[in-house]
Amino acid sequence: RDKPLTVASVEIKGNVRTNPGLLAKALAPIYRAGTLDELRIKCLEANGVLNSYGIFDEVHILCDAGPKEQADTARVVVQVSEMEKQVDLRGGAYVNPSTGEGSIEVAAGLNNKLGYAEKLAFEVIKGHESSSTYTFSWNQPRVGNTDVDVTTRAFQQQACSKRLSSFDETARGVSVTAAGGG
Repeated sequence: RDKPLTVASVEIKGNVRTNPGLLAKALAPIYRAGTLDELRIKCLEANGVLNSYGIFDEVHILCDAGPKEQADTARVVVQVSEMEKQVDLRGGAYVNPSTGEGSIEVAAGLNNKLGYAEKLAFEVIKGHESSSTYTFSWNQPRVGNTDVDVTTRAFQQQACSKRLSSFDETARGVSVTAAGGG
């Protein structure tokens, strides 16, 4: 358990769309394991990181003895199964109880399309009067292999208040949010 060892190789299987560099960054700490117990901990941490991306159905990590000619080495095999669903579509019809305005919402999203575990989304909400919202967002989890997710969002929103007063309100903007470290 506390006997010194060296990780001879980390092999990734089942990867189709995800950028190999993204996986290599998540698995790099495994090479720093110096004992079997440290290897166990590093593999559990790597499994947690890979699952946190939200792009894999399954992640299995197998540790085995390294080549016979290299004493005190370990070989690690990481088997990933990427989620088949790349496109998210949703829609609905709603009524705002405070204004009485009905609206239709349509949203589409792409998951891991570029291979960096990113989530792209476009949303349109159109009211039956003249209210509307258009939003585009990009979510990048674990930026720089840290525990920080960054979401960039651009939007335009037009609210019609003519039923209660005599004005329309338009808002446009871009926001960048970094969350993590918790």
